[in-house]
Amino acid sequence: MKLTFCGAAGEVTGSCTLVETERTRVLIDCGMFQGGSSSYVRNLAEFPFDPKTIDAVILTHAHVDHTGRVPRLVAQGFSGRIFSTHPTRLFSRLMWEDTAHVMKDDARRYKRPPLYVMKDVGPTFELTHGVDYHTQVKISDDISFTLRDAGHIFGSAFVEMQVGGIKTVFSGDLGNDYVPILKPTERMIDGDVVVMESTYGDRVHEDPKTRIEKLKTAVKETIARKGTLMIPAFSLERTQEILYELNFLVENGSVPQVPIFLDSPLAIKALQIYHQFPEYYDREAKALADAGDDFFKFPGLRVTKNPEESREILEVPPPKVIIAGSGMMHGGRIMHHLVDYLNNKRNTVLVVGYQSAGTLGRAIFEGAKKVHIDHQEILVRAQVEAIGAYSAHADRLKLAKWVTSGLSKPSKVYLNHGEPHAAEYLADAIRTHHDLDAVVPRYGEIFSHG
Repeated sequence: MKLTFCGAAGEVTGSCTLVETERTRVLIDCGMFQGGSSSYVRNLAEFPFDPKTIDAVILTHAHVDHTGRVPRLVAQGFSGRIFSTHPTRLFSRLMWEDTAHVMKDDARRYKRPPLYVMKDVGPTFELTHGVDYHTQVKISDDISFTLRDAGHIFGSAFVEMQVGGIKTVFSGDLGNDYVPILKPTERMIDGDVVVMESTYGDRVHEDPKTRIEKLKTAVKETIARKGTLMIPAFSLERTQEILYELNFLVENGSVPQVPIFLDSPLAIKALQIYHQFPEYYDREAKALADAGDDFFKFPGLRVTKNPEESREILEVPPPKVIIAGSGMMHGGRIMHHLVDYLNNKRNTVLVVGYQSAGTLGRAIFEGAKKVHIDHQEILVRAQVEAIGAYSAHADRLKLAKWVTSGLSKPSKVYLNHGEPHAAEYLADAIRTHHDLDAVVPRYGEIFSHG
């Protein structure tokens, strides 16, 4: 077996790992690079393999840093099967359509070719196949796999793969603990070789049970200032978590009732997929759904379905709450809200997700006094708060626990999907405290086993 790290090596985005035997070639994810001025060029570059020679793709979840280059892969000749859980299959189509739309606008604005166009999405979706958790799927005579719940976002999975006689596990993104709606991350059954994410490999999260209290505080304090609370949120999972907890706070009278705008077309479409798969809910969410409580609807919630309704939010006097994408503030409707509200000290930006290096969100999160949005210089006078407990990624303690949860000790652990310091910190901790052979691969690096 050969492993080639074609993305998310020494960085968080661009997840793509090539698994090869003498007869079969499989990709684990094929995501976009994000953040920094070079990401567009890197996404447009030729793949470090011939797409026509790939037999299958396995998607761990639908975030674009794991799925975003799949339509380009198909446009360049890939014709194999694309496997994922059933929700991920449907979410991926939404993400591809949304990305194609954004890239079309960017192509006009920046006079550059898009990574792919809308007509590439249909042929890509035709190659997708939904897979149940815990069901073994045979790709070829020498590769089979099983998906297990990663607890990262709705429908996320880690991959347990048999490659010849080598048990190989790909974590995808592993979830945090006590995440609303989601079932807990499953333990790894066994793995000779493990490829594991390291996004937060150098830190320990806040107690996840504190997040709803911190959300309540942010809402109440912004309302008291008669301001606008902006929550830049990822369209998949983070937005739904926020809605779930706002539903609880509003219906229990824990926060005053004010207009709450869901201003994310992708998140609105994603809600329909959540409703299709209640069997994926955790026990609490399932009980609410069975009792007829739609936790994505509550008094004061307003859904903006088109750009005109989004712009009309400005006419609604504060206090108010706006939930909009993108989560890293590098596109989407959150951009015009930042222009409108960022320079007023009554307002708040609440960061509830990871901010990649090079993104506007990272700059605001790290305390920038002014930023540039659509060729405008905007002063940052709004309060900038963060709730680390909303992270959808496991922290250092959970990652170390998970990689040692199998029936036997892995012979090799590769740490991807992390910035260099986080990945190296986790590798050192795993080597020191668990006596495992852990390495941080570089982009393009190849490792052989068996």
